[in-house]
Amino acid sequence: MDTIKITVDMNGSRKSFKHFFNAFGYANTDYTYTGPSRRMYDYLSSYHRDFLYMRLHNILTSHGRGDYYLLNHGMDYGNKSDYGGYQNDDRVVSIDEEGNLSFDWTYVDMVYDIMQEHKIRPIVETVFLPTCLRKSEELWFIPRDFNLWKNILQEFVKHLQERYGREEVEHWYFEVWNEADCHKYWVEDPSTFLALYDYMEDAVHSINPNIKVGGPAVMQNVGSRKIFKVFLEHCARGLNYATGKFGTRVDFISVHCKGGYPESNNPSTDVMFDSIKVYMDMLKEYSEFDGIEFFNDESDIVWYGNLGIWKKSWLNFRNTHYSPGFTCKMMNMYCDIVEDQYGVNLSIVDSDNCHIQWERKLFNGNRSQLTPLVKYPSIDLLKKPVFNSYVLLNRLGTERLTTECCDEGFGRKFGVLPTVKDELISLMVWNFEDGMDDDVNPRTINLEIKNIAFTGKYNLIHYRIDEKHSNSYNIWRNAGKPITPSTEQIKMIREREGLELYEPVKSVIMCTELSFNLDMPMHSVSLLLLTPESTKKPDRPEFIKGESEQGYTRHIQVFLKWKPNTEDDFLYYKMWKKKQGEGEFTLISDNISLNTAVFIDLDVEKNRKYIYKVQAVNASMLESDYSDVIEVLVK
Repeated sequence: MDTIKITVDMNGSRKSFKHFFNAFGYANTDYTYTGPSRRMYDYLSSYHRDFLYMRLHNILTSHGRGDYYLLNHGMDYGNKSDYGGYQNDDRVVSIDEEGNLSFDWTYVDMVYDIMQEHKIRPIVETVFLPTCLRKSEELWFIPRDFNLWKNILQEFVKHLQERYGREEVEHWYFEVWNEADCHKYWVEDPSTFLALYDYMEDAVHSINPNIKVGGPAVMQNVGSRKIFKVFLEHCARGLNYATGKFGTRVDFISVHCKGGYPESNNPSTDVMFDSIKVYMDMLKEYSEFDGIEFFNDESDIVWYGNLGIWKKSWLNFRNTHYSPGFTCKMMNMYCDIVEDQYGVNLSIVDSDNCHIQWERKLFNGNRSQLTPLVKYPSIDLLKKPVFNSYVLLNRLGTERLTTECCDEGFGRKFGVLPTVKDELISLMVWNFEDGMDDDVNPRTINLEIKNIAFTGKYNLIHYRIDEKHSNSYNIWRNAGKPITPSTEQIKMIREREGLELYEPVKSVIMCTELSFNLDMPMHSVSLLLLTPESTKKPDRPEFIKGESEQGYTRHIQVFLKWKPNTEDDFLYYKMWKKKQGEGEFTLISDNISLNTAVFIDLDVEKNRKYIYKVQAVNASMLESDYSDVIEVLVK
């Protein structure tokens, strides 16, 4: 086994570390208020310390029918009017015979209310056009009247500010379209796409000049690069279609670069970052855009998220530890290449991996962080390993530290993302080469931290994601891949589905230098958290909800959710329960991998009331006060 030496210098230069990875997406806004998506939001909001961002299609063409078109007509993207045709099933915008606009914001509000409830902000795509505004059946992506387009967007922004507040909406991003390069018409003549952007920018900023507007959200092919270049040139120097002036304001630049295609059988970080470099090289040609925010807001491992293992068997990587390994390596490479090498202001890396609707059955291999225990639309979900990568990433600090390594392959085959926040040191270490074979190139990483200014007693928390840790798929596989798992099998999987420790928490006396030897199999990630010994107990958890529900195979269970603890040294939760009328609470979970603020109790009976309370525990093993109790009647 190769031994690699990596040195982290705490005396070296530091850079601000934005949690740019806190962004996700899925195809259709109308999926948001369905049962599975609501449950997905419960999971996504169960660990984060920052606001998340969510990017969705067709907010202005919402139809109010949830996943009807998916379930009844096999339409993965969930809206029959979004890709041409005049079905007129969208309900947000109407125009009467005199050309007067009217609006029904019911489903827009339903979608954004759910996001706000979970501390999630939207990246507002103004794709697609309301059917009443479209130029023709063939040119359905072009408005028949650009002034009507402007008026619609003005009323849209006014409504959002009235409902959510001007200051809140200023934190949102407004993006003109999704992949304009899909339309050959625009690749050949992008003038109407540029006009679409000009009128959008003018509309939004006429209501609030502090809102951020941008685009063009193009893919990574020849046509994409053409539109990207034309968009930059137009915004920098071109004649503005809406104002008649030269230049158009743009607040962020967005692209869609992914790691490959299903036909390639090999996701590749080179494919992703070689494409990003092309765009950054073009961006650097325009001094007008120095310091502008940059997004890769569909930064996925491969294209075609609606395909699963039934179509391409090798897409099984989306179920395994390969996906979180790729995700963590990718985030490190964004720091090394986009921020450090190119000096670009990276703001959003959105992985479009919240398509619970496409995950039709248990470990179906789709672009989803969660998988249903039974056939969709079940709300009884399991965490895939990739979910744990984001729990892990959220434990990183706010400043990046300097690293040194002389071994070939550093930053491409193995690496470390070292961060600090106050007196917390967080180090993400990975051993990951593109390619599906795990049984190659294990490495021992000798990680040395030097010039440490902190002193005193610390605790070392060591998390790991690999084949044997934080891997629900591996537990399911070892159980024989049951199509309908038994209650005991489900309990066994749930015990191991969260982010797991690689070793027990250790006490460390902080000194000027520390070193760790980490045995890292291929496609593995470790997170080392060094937290000061604490005399302060954690904050008291606060329940959000407790619900009786039918789970897998109509099994009765209780779903519990509470506000996540955000202390830097937080470790896990303890769950307590008693039946109504009984005297003492019983400890029903002392599982150290219960580190997200959701819990499912499988041991309940119909027509009984259960009372729950929860405690938080930190790395110094101090326990919080008990939460207030929550009572749940099982029906």
